[in-house]
Amino acid sequence: MSQKRLDLELGSTFEELDCAVEALQDFIPTLELDDDLSYRVILLASEALTNAMEHGNQWDEDKNATLSLVKGGNRIDLVVTDEGDGIHWTRRDPLTEFNRLADHGRGQYFMRTMADEIHIEKNGCRLRLVFYCQT
Repeated sequence: MSQKRLDLELGSTFEELDCAVEALQDFIPTLELDDDLSYRVILLASEALTNAMEHGNQWDEDKNATLSLVKGGNRIDLVVTDEGDGIHWTRRDPLTEFNRLADHGRGQYFMRTMADEIHIEKNGCRLRLVFYCQT
């Protein structure tokens, strides 16, 4: 079984985040995924990196965020880490009237509804999302 892999180590800046999204947009087509899965992987990778840089690393340029994206067989593993104190996951539903205008909380909701598996590791400093696809 052959694997395809993308590994990025990024400073916690908006510029590095933009570069990561560009790298993902270039890499994802090589995986030959359907449009829906391609969209979900790019969106959640971008959201996870944003959370790592903003909430984990507090936009500290000296702290790195990493992204590892591996496709092997019918499985895609997306791992994002940060050097912060870890984040706490909520079960807040951004679609409720109370939360609709909140400026945070949608990313975690997207991850819960768009990834096949979510694993929060290392006290919240490592997020692993799993997607299953047709080979």
